[in-house]
Amino acid sequence: MTNTEKCDGRLGLQIHAIVFAATMALLFAINLFTGAPFWALWVFLAWGIGLAAHAISFAATRRHKLARA
Repeated sequence: MTNTEKCDGRLGLQIHAIVFAATMALLFAINLFTGAPFWALWVFLAWGIGLAAHAISFAATRRHKLARA
């Protein structure tokens, strides 16, 4: 595994996490100000599962590539 591959995978996961956090903060703020039922939690859970899957995939791929090297 080259350093570029490590950086690309890590950067992709970091961008995903930053966008997730920023979007969730905005959605929770909107949800609190509108006073509607608490719907932002469902978005958080669904997207959180996707982010967790991304992190697990990154870790598994990295571990697999390190084992082969």
